[in-house]
Amino acid sequence: MKKQMSMLLAASMLLTTATAGMTGVDARASEGLIGVCMQNMSSSINELQSAALKEKFEAQGYEVQVVSADDSVSTQTQQIQNFILMGAKMLVILPCEIETLEDSLLEATDAGIKVVISGGTGTISEDAYDAVSCDDEYMIGMYVASITKTWVEQNLDQEGDWDVAFLSSTISADAKSRCAGEAQIIGPYLKNEDGEYVNLVGEVVEEADKIENPVYCEMIAERVEDLASSTTEMDISGDNRSVVAGVLTDNPKVRVLIGYNSLVSTAGSQYIMDTYPEDEQQEFAFFSAGVMGDEYEYLIGSVADGAGTESVFRGACQFGGGDAAATLANLADAVMNGEAGVNYGKKNPNSIGLFYPIDAELNNGVASLVCFDTPSHIEDYTYEEVLAQEGLMTYWDSENGYNENMEEATVMDMGGAPAAETAEGAVYTYESEGPMGAETLRFILAEDGSCQFSLPGNAMIVDVYAGTYVMDGQTVMITGLTNVDETSEYKVPGLWSFIDSATGDCTITIDEAAGTFTPVG
Repeated sequence: MKKQMSMLLAASMLLTTATAGMTGVDARASEGLIGVCMQNMSSSINELQSAALKEKFEAQGYEVQVVSADDSVSTQTQQIQNFILMGAKMLVILPCEIETLEDSLLEATDAGIKVVISGGTGTISEDAYDAVSCDDEYMIGMYVASITKTWVEQNLDQEGDWDVAFLSSTISADAKSRCAGEAQIIGPYLKNEDGEYVNLVGEVVEEADKIENPVYCEMIAERVEDLASSTTEMDISGDNRSVVAGVLTDNPKVRVLIGYNSLVSTAGSQYIMDTYPEDEQQEFAFFSAGVMGDEYEYLIGSVADGAGTESVFRGACQFGGGDAAATLANLADAVMNGEAGVNYGKKNPNSIGLFYPIDAELNNGVASLVCFDTPSHIEDYTYEEVLAQEGLMTYWDSENGYNENMEEATVMDMGGAPAAETAEGAVYTYESEGPMGAETLRFILAEDGSCQFSLPGNAMIVDVYAGTYVMDGQTVMITGLTNVDETSEYKVPGLWSFIDSATGDCTITIDEAAGTFTPVG
């Protein structure tokens, strides 16, 4: 009993000290406690994720405590230690520097605490967490490049006297990856993050088989003699108006700014609107990744008079698809209440969505903010091609305002579109409700009888499966779907009832006019 009292006293003293140290953890013993450790609360995504986790778990009777590390690794480490002492059932962490947290996370999992991470896991042991809601940061950056290329080629003069600036971050490996992807806008040939030549689905190829980079923009590349000299470090959680002001002071010809995250695009855009005369404002364009919460207002304001926040934020790549906050909350719920390997995977890649403000001239007189989920490989689209995409989602338009179900946006009525053609073959899609929510399944049917099955932009799985097919009218018999990645643990697509989990066989019917398929069985 004395030993127990001593341990309790020591724990009490530690908690009191930690609280006095402003780590932000409410020092109360709690049954059913879930600790949410945010890197900071400056980003709207962090606010949204915190709210989604509270809504999900407080309804189940858990106490949810959200703390902010304010970008301090030592503070976040102490917060995790405090939650361990308090006997938390689960930790949900958006890490400052994941490698630094490894020992504390291993201590948590050893104590039986479930750990869910939002973001990358770097090189830490898989024993340190149960699941991660992760992002392909390099791919996110590539799509930012794609959006930038589209806008620049349609709106700027190739012979014009303007320049470009990159607002990047080196604060973490993930940040470096995203910025490396954005920098591919100046690379003529498609490469992966390791600098290897790849094809459109990411397979490494020999130099002799290299392909043109679809996000390469000659108009940008010819204005970047040296990437380092065109790059400025930004604050990933700060206002960044002073950073943008410094860039434009150093080089007054800069008009295109490619940023690490949407905070710099919204703050920088506001600086432009506050500083430059109206006739010069429209020369500017910001592009970045993130686009959560209030940031939609800036995208709307770039095309709408009298709506949104007046802005020159021209486009964004959103990680997490339409609702990254709910994606994280759903994953955490699956970890708490589901069966590992069945209800969730160790690594759960987030989907990616592209957001374009569409001006009225290109949209039958209606200014709109639209989005569509991307495929699992790099493509680039012009605005007209965006408007032609089946499955395009409207988040806002000047006639109707916001879509009330914005996070599950309705499909624009485009009057039906034929099956899209790619270099690999005809594409057919199917909308379904999957383990982590709404998902888009896709088959590519090649003329040589081969096919591919994938979930482009899905929040849980991005594996690509290859097989063969035989067509009888509109009925397609698929045989032997197997993972193209021989090292993957998912050899055969086993999460969908219409696909035989042992053989990879299935049957579908296709609608060539609509570019869709329907499972049989």
